[in-house]
Amino acid sequence: MARDEQSVQVTPEEIIHVLLEEMEAGLCPSYYSNLVPSRYDVYLSLDDLERLRPLESRIREEATRALSEQLKRLNRESKFRVPLLSGSKQSKRYETLGEWSIALHENIEDAEEHPLVVHSTFPHTTAADGRDGLLTERVTRRSLAGGESISTSTVRSGTAADTKRAAGTVFATLEYEDDTGVHQYPVMKETFKIGRGGVDRWVDLRLNAKKDVSREHVQIRFDSASGKFFIKDLSSLGTTVNGKPIPASIVQVNGEDVDKNLEVSLPAKARIGLAGILFLEFRASKR
Repeated sequence: MARDEQSVQVTPEEIIHVLLEEMEAGLCPSYYSNLVPSRYDVYLSLDDLERLRPLESRIREEATRALSEQLKRLNRESKFRVPLLSGSKQSKRYETLGEWSIALHENIEDAEEHPLVVHSTFPHTTAADGRDGLLTERVTRRSLAGGESISTSTVRSGTAADTKRAAGTVFATLEYEDDTGVHQYPVMKETFKIGRGGVDRWVDLRLNAKKDVSREHVQIRFDSASGKFFIKDLSSLGTTVNGKPIPASIVQVNGEDVDKNLEVSLPAKARIGLAGILFLEFRASKR
């Protein structure tokens, strides 16, 4: 079925409404509190994603404000709820386990059928013994007909081992901290670029960082035939893998950038350094 561009374009308002619904629907009661998810990954068709990219910071700002206001409203209402048992402790507060995190991604699997897909989870945590924990991920898919489907799945945080997310297979996971905080990014394309991005520089993972990080800094590629990953440096100030510099793929020829297509093997677990100021923890999914 062909998409009707005028009727199915996703709007910032619709995204924020879904996030508010997800916040309450994904609630996890604890003994002294009601915990709500604070991490939301929004998956859109490429057309919608490119159209909304210039508004991404505003969407994030308004969504954060709306989620915070909703949290305050829930806590105000909880004060007036009658305890279930006489003498029981006060009503539980609604709380998050971290700062709000909202990110937009391309849906590469079923965007024609589901123009808006939202994943809601709690922040990634690591157990005291250093192992990754399990978390439950809630997924809401909005269909062209206006309905929605909801599913939950348990995944191993940090590795996304042998799981699928609504927008496709997770090949690897990147954890990093930029100027907006700590993030976790699921890699769901066989070839993807990382950098600060720009109007004329498309990247799959856009970083909020100093200009030392290039607009297109690195490209990572998964070779399905061999099951191995490869990394290519596209930057001006360099890239390291586990502390060692990798060769630059971009050279100047007659004043123009020329890509020599120089790739090096990327280990299944690696620390990728961008210009020596921002680092990404890369972990390939187990297969």
